[in-house]
Amino acid sequence: MTMKTLQVRLPDHIHEKVKDLAKDEGISMNNFIVSSISNEVVRQETRDFFKKAASSFDPQVFAEALAAIPDASVPVSDKI
Repeated sequence: MTMKTLQVRLPDHIHEKVKDLAKDEGISMNNFIVSSISNEVVRQETRDFFKKAASSFDPQVFAEALAAIPDASVPVSDKI
């Protein structure tokens, strides 16, 4: 895997917080920042996936699918 270098300027209070959080996790600041950015990328990709999926939602098709499910009592093992 190739890696790129990126220089980032952080406000002092953010830098200190990242340093403390990374220390608490027992990882380097670099690993903490990479992990944080990776999590944000995945969050936004997930949001975009569901936004696209929701755009094709058809309430009529959904209602028909629900209507096709037969009524059945809830098994005792599924009750809370």
